[in-house]
Amino acid sequence: MTAFPLRDRPGDGGAVVITMFNCRTRRNVLLVWWLHYRIKPAIQRVKGFLDVRLFIDWRRRIVRSVSLWTDPAALYDLGEVGPHVAATRLPSRFGIETSCGFYQYEGDCGAVMFGVRPNRKPNPITLAHPSQPDHHPE
Repeated sequence: MTAFPLRDRPGDGGAVVITMFNCRTRRNVLLVWWLHYRIKPAIQRVKGFLDVRLFIDWRRRIVRSVSLWTDPAALYDLGEVGPHVAATRLPSRFGIETSCGFYQYEGDCGAVMFGVRPNRKPNPITLAHPSQPDHHPE
């Protein structure tokens, strides 16, 4: 991954962001779940955001947040969402360790993994199937 700002990256766009919350207690797991539930409506107004899902491993007390974005540069707009900014300060106060990975669309999986010629399939994050109209949530 390069160190270029997201706004300067070429390509079709689209990104997956995975944030891991390593919680000390089950109560912290519930806190992370509640925060996501509470701020999701505010984040849904950010242009380029598709959706977010939580994956909870209760035994290990790990929460993974997986979000889909049609435009990686839209992630910068999270800084304008007050509830999200406030929520990002809470994990450290409760001893919750966080880490985050960012994965941008790099092309058809066959071309990326095996070096074969791309077969012109649509970008699964930003484009609908050719037989369906594009749908972007408002």
